[in-house]
Amino acid sequence: MSQFNFRFQKILDLKENEKGFAQLQMADAIKLQQAGYERNEAIYKKIIDAEHLKKAKQEDGINISELRMLVNYIHQLQEQLLASNRELELLQSNVARSQNQLQRKAQEEKTWDSLKQQKHSQFVEHNKTAEQHYFDELAGTRFYRTNQTASERG
Repeated sequence: MSQFNFRFQKILDLKENEKGFAQLQMADAIKLQQAGYERNEAIYKKIIDAEHLKKAKQEDGINISELRMLVNYIHQLQEQLLASNRELELLQSNVARSQNQLQRKAQEEKTWDSLKQQKHSQFVEHNKTAEQHYFDELAGTRFYRTNQTASERG
């Protein structure tokens, strides 16, 4: 019996590789997004700490230049937070784009794998039919020889 050979195996292999690459890209995008969230959280924590420090210093009494420096620092942190939020939006869109690409590549691979399964099923059915035909012919030939031998003796 012959071995199954899928004509488009190289295409299926390519689609599997593309899907694997898309998975890596998505993992990288998620890592970058997570790092963006962590930066954002760190900046936000610095703002809260600076606000608490400003409030504590105001209650204890603070000179105006030190207060201005603290307010400027808070404004600078708020600007960093805005920039970080914009960067986070870009990272989120990158994750969504890589997720869509991964879904597309997975669908392509699934399509080619489905075609392979169909071709394999057809191959198996064809081999079963050919094997059954062979055994039918063998049985027919044996029956014919048995009858020939019986008629020659009788």
